[in-house]
Amino acid sequence: MALPKYPELKSSLEKMVLNYFETKAREELGPFRDVRRFTQHEGRKLIHNTQDDTGKRKETAFKEAKVEYAFKYEDVINMKPEDVLELITVKAKEFGGQQLRINYQVLDETTKEAGNVVDAGGKPLTIDLFLDTISKISIDFDKFGNPQMPTMVIPESQSDKYRKLIEEAENDETAKQRMEAILAQKKKEYDAEQASRKLVD
Repeated sequence: MALPKYPELKSSLEKMVLNYFETKAREELGPFRDVRRFTQHEGRKLIHNTQDDTGKRKETAFKEAKVEYAFKYEDVINMKPEDVLELITVKAKEFGGQQLRINYQVLDETTKEAGNVVDAGGKPLTIDLFLDTISKISIDFDKFGNPQMPTMVIPESQSDKYRKLIEEAENDETAKQRMEAILAQKKKEYDAEQASRKLVD
C-alpha cells in the first residue's frame, strides 16, 4: 500500500476527526458525560476491589460499542466536506447512544448486586423514599466539606413530581434534620475513604 504524500497532514486530520467524533459521542451520554474515566490499554476485562470491601475482587467484562459504514467509490468522489462532517456526526451520535445504554445496563447490574436499589413497590413517591434513596448513594465532598450531590436521572414525565417533593422536603423540619444526619454520615464515610487512599499512596 502506498504511503500518503503528506503523512503529517494525514495524521493531523485523523486526530481532528477522532476528537470531533469523541466530542459528539459524549454529547449523547447524558448524566454519564462528566463521570470520571480512564483508559485501559490491555486485557479483556477489568479487575478491581469494591469500595465497601477492599478484600473483595470484582471482574467486569468489557462491552462492545461500535458503528460501521461502507463507502462506495462513486460516493467518495462526489462527497463534499459538509457531507463527511454530517456522516461523522451521525455515526458519533449512534456510538454515544450505544455507550449510554451500556452505562445504564452496568449501573443497573451494579446497584442490584450491591443492594443499593430502593424499590417503591408501585407506591407513590414520598419524602421518606427519597431520603432512603439518598442514604444509599455515595457522595463526594469538596475541600471545604460541601457535599457534591450526584446527578439524579428521572423520567421527564415525573420531573414535576420530583420538584414538588424536593420543595416539600426543604420546608419539612423533620426531613431537613434527617437529611443533615445522612450527609453527616456520608462525610464520615468519605473522610475514612480518603484517609485509606492516602495510606495506600
